[in-house]
Amino acid sequence: MARIIYFSPDFPQPSGGVKTLYRHVTRLVEMGFDAWIVHQKYPFRATWHGYEAPTLWLSERPRFTPEDVLVIPEVMHQVMQQTARFSGERVVIALSWSPTYWNLPAGQTWASFGIRRVITKSPVIQEYLRWCMGLEATLISEYVTPERYYYKQETKRPKICYLTRKERSATWLQQVLQAKGAPFTGFEWMPLRELSEDEYARHLREATVYVTTNMQEGMNSSVLEAMACGCLVVGFSGIGGGAFMRSEGPGQNCFLVENGNVPELGRRLETVLRKLADQPVAFSDVVENGLETARAYQNAEDEANSLRAVFAPLVSPCS
Repeated sequence: MARIIYFSPDFPQPSGGVKTLYRHVTRLVEMGFDAWIVHQKYPFRATWHGYEAPTLWLSERPRFTPEDVLVIPEVMHQVMQQTARFSGERVVIALSWSPTYWNLPAGQTWASFGIRRVITKSPVIQEYLRWCMGLEATLISEYVTPERYYYKQETKRPKICYLTRKERSATWLQQVLQAKGAPFTGFEWMPLRELSEDEYARHLREATVYVTTNMQEGMNSSVLEAMACGCLVVGFSGIGGGAFMRSEGPGQNCFLVENGNVPELGRRLETVLRKLADQPVAFSDVVENGLETARAYQNAEDEANSLRAVFAPLVSPCS
């Protein structure tokens, strides 16, 4: 029986990329496909996100057949090289636009390893791959779980959330602003790290502000999750977030600052927090636009249908 095999790094910390891999496999299994996650060493599995996906381990020497479809994340270039002679279908899933994560030898592209099929969640990555590699990537719909990421006014309090895994300038901004005293000391500052998916979502549902400082994001899904929870988003687009983040006009859904401009982000954040302290509903229209933006990514059928369109021509469902 032909299978869909998603390779995943043995990465223990919460990661949007790993969550996407597990969710895709879970979704494919729900649709009747024989789909699996493959990790390196038994018995490693990522469990923080709550998706239960069938798992194989390379350390157990699983056998792959030419009928299988191998799906390889862009960060696992060695797997692309090692499977260059594989006679079945291979698909790269590109979740980052940054060559830093591609680790390719000079002068080589994925086509150098025989890769012809690519999927991605980001229109920015899709265009970038067309330009830099001459590869046409198929868009898979992004998905933000409405059961976890939703807005509930009564849970909100003066709280600021931010990520620290890739970039730590938000921690520095917290120190600078809190040293200024009120009103910044009246906000709870919460770094989101080493949390289960449920805990992570709970903090976003409680927060009034989400500060995003990552500069290299494919889809910047954490911003969509924050918007879905009714957070006022302030910070960088990470390039990929430019597909949906709007900083002006009637559709404004966030306060954007030029990528990497931490001093300007500090000044913008100070202005926003001072106004919120005086008038908690000052930016309700921006928050509402953010909620509307996120709703467009909360239809599970969109993700399922886009996955089916890619894999159905390659692999027949089990049922």
